[in-house]
Amino acid sequence: MFNNSIFETWLDKKSSELILRLDQEKLSSEDMMILVLKAQSNHFEHLDSDLRNDMKELNSSLQRDMQNILRQMDKRFEQVDKRFEQVDKRFESVDKRFEHVYSFMKWQTGLGFAMLAGIYIKLFMG
Repeated sequence: MFNNSIFETWLDKKSSELILRLDQEKLSSEDMMILVLKAQSNHFEHLDSDLRNDMKELNSSLQRDMQNILRQMDKRFEQVDKRFEQVDKRFESVDKRFEHVYSFMKWQTGLGFAMLAGIYIKLFMG
């Protein structure tokens, strides 16, 4: 595989030599290609650096946004929990009412059986 450090070292050395010769003599097309290659290499390094910085910023921004979304979700779940607690209290209230009605019905049923027993005794036994 091609070793980038060897290429970069060669390109740096060669481009430095060519820049020194630039004012003194006319450069060949091959020499100009080396300078263009060095310029492109520098440009790619800056693009890579900018892209990495942008990705770091985007990552931290996304993390902040996700934390905000999670906080909002937690608040909403807390509100839903409070509503369920209110519904539970209402059911407890209704349940207590039914207990009162049930106990009244038991008392009323017992009273009814006692009256029937009294009537039965009065009619058939007495």
